[in-house]
Amino acid sequence: MKRILKKIEVPCNGCTLCCHGDLIRLEENETSQEYLTEPHPFITGALVLAHKHNGECVYLESNRCSIHDRTPVLCQIADCRVIAAKYDYENARRLHNMRLIDIRVWDQGRRLLEK
Repeated sequence: MKRILKKIEVPCNGCTLCCHGDLIRLEENETSQEYLTEPHPFITGALVLAHKHNGECVYLESNRCSIHDRTPVLCQIADCRVIAAKYDYENARRLHNMRLIDIRVWDQGRRLLEK
């Protein structure tokens, strides 16, 4: 099944929390020739952006995205507010423990929703 993803305006304002430890899964039309990748730990055959040993995205340099003008779709639509609205703390913590999200991303989304 093909996912339809739409780019939305996300108020990151320099925040790079989602670039630390999150799994950015590539879409079918995004190839490993375009990006440094590693196998998805839970989805056979799927690829995610590669990570440094410290868990950061390989494209995060000096706290900025080095491929900002050509990021995968999931990077373009990642919105911490959506994660915070979708999951309560317990479920967010469970996803964090599974290495699917960084709990700090959920917490940032919660703070933004409270504004």
